[in-house]
Amino acid sequence: MKLFIVRHGEKENDEIKSSLTDLGRQQAQKLSNVLKFALIKRIYSSSNLRSIQTAEIISRNIGIPLQIINLVAELPREMFFLPPSEWSAEHRMLMDNLKKFIAELKEKDEDVVVAMHAGINRAILSILLNLQLSETVHFTQDVACLNILEYKEIYGQKRWCVKLLNSTHHLE
Repeated sequence: MKLFIVRHGEKENDEIKSSLTDLGRQQAQKLSNVLKFALIKRIYSSSNLRSIQTAEIISRNIGIPLQIINLVAELPREMFFLPPSEWSAEHRMLMDNLKKFIAELKEKDEDVVVAMHAGINRAILSILLNLQLSETVHFTQDVACLNILEYKEIYGQKRWCVKLLNSTHHLE
């Protein structure tokens, strides 16, 4: 199983409901050209507009329908700087929803694309690599980046392995 984790393309502004810019749409198109050659079975997006727009471009280009995951939302920045013991009930709910979504993906055992945001991408890496969320702030997530993780057997155990992290080579 491979998980292709992408960040949305360039956005108009920092408002939560901002759209992709023309450059952001071009970035998503370039990203979809790379993903066209993978054996992707499903495409998921958070309910955020710019992630949906990015995923729609990928979906059209590779011919796989998009599924929007309403329970997955961008994490508040403060979560990355607080120990889990100090998270609010809302913080815990956001992380629990993400863990549930990841567990469902793993159960399906298919190669999938998830189009999200920098914070969610870092949280996914935190969950899959068994890292504290605070440790993932060091993982840059540029716009329209591609991360690839593979669930495979290594040293006699199945585990998530990083194949690619924050790649923007496709944008050059």
